Amino acid sequence: MVIFLFLILAINCLLGLWCYRGLSKARTLFDDRFGFNAVLTSTAMTSFALALPLFFIFPDNFPVMSIINLSLGVGTGWLFGRMVNGQTLIAGVFNGGIGGMMGTMAGAVAKDPSICGLPASAFSEEVTVLFFGSTGFILLALTVALLLFALRV
Repeated sequence: MVIFLFLILAINCLLGLWCYRGLSKARTLFDDRFGFNAVLTSTAMTSFALALPLFFIFPDNFPVMSIINLSLGVGTGWLFGRMVNGQTLIAGVFNGGIGGMMGTMAGAVAKDPSICGLPASAFSEEVTVLFFGSTGFILLALTVALLLFALRV
């Protein structure tokens, strides 16, 4: 299962880099409004999709993983946000941090649903982890596909 999660994490990193490459190549083609929306969408989903499997790989130390995922999300937001202007930089950093924390919290709830007062999962922990890891990958792939499609049209 850990090998699958490392594979998902590597593919999510590649998708995030592909999205960044596509947006940075075409940044002269879009205006501030599209750039702002593209940065908001890409940073939130990329940091969420990176934080979720990273938390599943190292679930034992919650405070350290929260700080690492928050830093990863803020770094992702800074990277995407600096493409357009200062406003998108601030929005990218904020949404990247939010996405990183969402991935951490979703992973924590998936591992132990009783945190939120939810009933225990009827599925095994492995099935839950594989489902959430795959769902994060699918969401990121759809987001990257839609963003890059919007640039080509």
